[in-house]
Amino acid sequence: MAWFRSTARPNRFLSVITVAEIEAGVAAAPDPVRQARYAQALAAVRHEFLDRIAPIGEPEAAAFLTIHKTLKAAGTSIDPPDALIAATALANGWTVATRKHLARTGALVVNPWEQQL
Repeated sequence: MAWFRSTARPNRFLSVITVAEIEAGVAAAPDPVRQARYAQALAAVRHEFLDRIAPIGEPEAAAFLTIHKTLKAAGTSIDPPDALIAATALANGWTVATRKHLARTGALVVNPWEQQL
């Protein structure tokens, strides 16, 4: 992932929603061995992003509401966790690195698995 390597560590953040989604994946692991391995990976992610896990505050909530209203007016919607991740990026002026289609939220989106540098 060239994009990830080209982005300075202090400029990489995770949404608290992303962390919650990873936690849900750990809890849903089909067996204790995998669950332990996934939990270890989550601990490493938390350590890597220790001071860069973005909470949901008032600016993010306002951006979420804007996304919700805009998409509803367009006759579409998006899963709330994805909208909250996009809202976090919008509220902070960040780009979302994802395979998902969040561009319709107004957030800047890059798919680092496809991008060539």
